[in-house]
Amino acid sequence: MKRKELFWGWIFILAAVFFVLSQFGYISGINLFGFFATAILLYIMIKNIFRLNFFGIFFPAAFILIIFDDELKLTAFTPWPALLTALLLSIGFSMIIKRRREWSFFHIKHNHYDDDNIVMDDGKSVNCTTVFGDCIKYVNSTNFKKANISITFGDIKIYFDKAVVPSGKADIHVNVSFGDVNLYVPRNWHIINKTQNFFGDLSFCDKSDIVEAETVEVTLHGSIYFGDVKIVYV
Repeated sequence: MKRKELFWGWIFILAAVFFVLSQFGYISGINLFGFFATAILLYIMIKNIFRLNFFGIFFPAAFILIIFDDELKLTAFTPWPALLTALLLSIGFSMIIKRRREWSFFHIKHNHYDDDNIVMDDGKSVNCTTVFGDCIKYVNSTNFKKANISITFGDIKIYFDKAVVPSGKADIHVNVSFGDVNLYVPRNWHIINKTQNFFGDLSFCDKSDIVEAETVEVTLHGSIYFGDVKIVYV
């Protein structure tokens, strides 16, 4: 069992226990929403600390202050002053401290995934949906046209390096909420970004200055909320 699944499993179990006890009157004064929201926000903070994603660190901290502003006697500081402070700190630290790059050799070393999470796909349309989980997908289509990717609290890696696009154009739709998506694409793919980001990040890694003659135009659609999408050229 993955540590992430174990962590969230216990969070849901504890939330259920607190809810039942509160319904029978054994405990009172516990904010179940605050408890569950804080667990999610702390998870986001810890995950983003290792990535040096400061927006994913300071904004969850601000939301925790907003949830418990009465208990902490910080009502004068919430919500907008706390959010503005989080924004300024995020921008400042992001400018001073640069995040570490993810090098292309990571697309080979994926042994930490279970075999059940590795999928081969040779269809024209590729679909990948993950909630509180991980997934690796290899796209071997000879007529790739579209991909639909949806993730909530998880990690997805999709390899398009074997995909063939005879039409010269394709579309990738992403819906990312508190998750990470790594897309490994051929160097002749020209990515057109049409995503909407809300405290999310779209980055390009290992892009060569050399562009092959037969360029494939791939349009990236969708939304990225408190997550990361990385385009890695292989």
